[in-house]
Amino acid sequence: MSKKDLIEHLCQRLANNDRWALRALVRIYQNQTADERCREATIERNGIGFTGPDAEILTSFASQYQRRGRLTEKQMMILRRRIPAYARQIVSQSDTARLEAAICGACHTQSADMQNAAASAASASN
Repeated sequence: MSKKDLIEHLCQRLANNDRWALRALVRIYQNQTADERCREATIERNGIGFTGPDAEILTSFASQYQRRGRLTEKQMMILRRRIPAYARQIVSQSDTARLEAAICGACHTQSADMQNAAASAASASN
C-alpha cells in the first residue's frame, strides 16, 4: 500500500471509528508542547500537534478524555469531523507496517463479516 493510500484509508477510519479517532486524538495531543497543552493553543510552528484553529477544542477534548475516559456524542461528532486532517501526521510518526496491518486487518474483518452475512441471508431464503 502506498503512503498516499495509507493516509486515505486512515482518514476514513478516523472519520468513522470512535476508537481510532480517540487514539489519534491522544497521540496528537502528546505531540503538543507542555506550554501548548496548558494554554490550549498552538504556539510553535513545528509541524506537529494541533493546528491553531483546532488547538483549543481538541486539547480540551483530549484532556477530558484522559480524565473521564469518554467524550459526549456531540464531542465525538466534532472529533470525527476534525481528526482526519491529522492522518498524515499520524502516519509520519507511526510504524507504517503495523499501521497498514491494523487497517488492512480491519478491512478483511469487515469484508469477512459482510460475506458471512450474505451467506446467511442466502441460506435463510433457501
